[in-house]
Amino acid sequence: MNNQEILQKIVAYIEAIMVDKSMTSRDLAEICAKKSGKMSPRTIDKMFKTPSSTTLSTLLKVCDGLDLNLNAVFHSIEIAKTSAENGQQRLVYEIDNPAYNGYTGNYHVFYLPTSAYPEDHADQTLVHGVLKLGDFNSMHECSAILDIDSGDLTTEGSPFSKHYEGTLIYSSNSQMFCRLVCSKYGDMWFMVFNHGNLNNKELACVVGCAATASSGRIRHPAIHRFCLCNMQQYPVIDPDTQSLIEGLLRIQEKHIIIKKETVDTLLKQGSFDPAFRTNLENYLNIAQVYYALPKGTLKEDIPLATSIKELAKLSNISSLEKTYHILHEDDRELSCILKNCLTAPTAPKETSESE
Repeated sequence: MNNQEILQKIVAYIEAIMVDKSMTSRDLAEICAKKSGKMSPRTIDKMFKTPSSTTLSTLLKVCDGLDLNLNAVFHSIEIAKTSAENGQQRLVYEIDNPAYNGYTGNYHVFYLPTSAYPEDHADQTLVHGVLKLGDFNSMHECSAILDIDSGDLTTEGSPFSKHYEGTLIYSSNSQMFCRLVCSKYGDMWFMVFNHGNLNNKELACVVGCAATASSGRIRHPAIHRFCLCNMQQYPVIDPDTQSLIEGLLRIQEKHIIIKKETVDTLLKQGSFDPAFRTNLENYLNIAQVYYALPKGTLKEDIPLATSIKELAKLSNISSLEKTYHILHEDDRELSCILKNCLTAPTAPKETSESE
């Protein structure tokens, strides 16, 4: 769109807001005059009649009168480009929409280290951050602010952390999307998790997946699971509970791959719940044999063109998952861990995991 078309879209957007509020030019002029100084109904009428003649000063006064953020107006126009033919918005940005009820607040963020090199995070098993959700910029949108403690130290010896900012977006496909940007380090986080239909409840916890650049000496594209835990409901997550969260975040497939010797040792130690132990032993009696084949070993001393072709053939007939999903049962499992391992303080609102 050129500048004239953008102006026309802005004016049309403002006019639609006025119609929705049953406001006349005189009504708006009176409100604008009280908030931002002199404004006549004639100026507003002229804006609608000839959008190209509208000044920035007039637009700002009108937006103030309607409690609109001009940046948010531009954003809404941009969104409209990809809306459905009937004008239906499947991506909802307005924080006043009931879909955002229960989401504002502060959350613990936990995820597993993302470096491709184990030695980079030998002393760190779980990464922690704090996510804040709310209309911090008065844009009528759900802003997101994420601060992550990387667990590393700077060259000066102080804790190394990353600061991200972005927006939480509701999709009518019952998903929540969040794009977070860390300009200082040229990094982005793309988060998605199931929408909880919370109504008057507060989000207690949820599991999601994120796409970002990995940490470590060399950066690589990385996709990983994360979880959010409401800091009002669970101010402190103790180490034992964090250990269980760590295990939950590692369950990315339908099957758990574990050495036979490890399972045998655990069974001898008697550390399992009796009913769980029975299920495990019953399955072990009928379990088929699977192999954990290391790609590096299979590719050794073979030209890449040959090894990758053979690996692809092998993978096609393997039991590897095609896609990793975050299911509602994942959210319920996280909720069980938190509720059974932590004592939640009394909260003013009813709590709910994302379901």
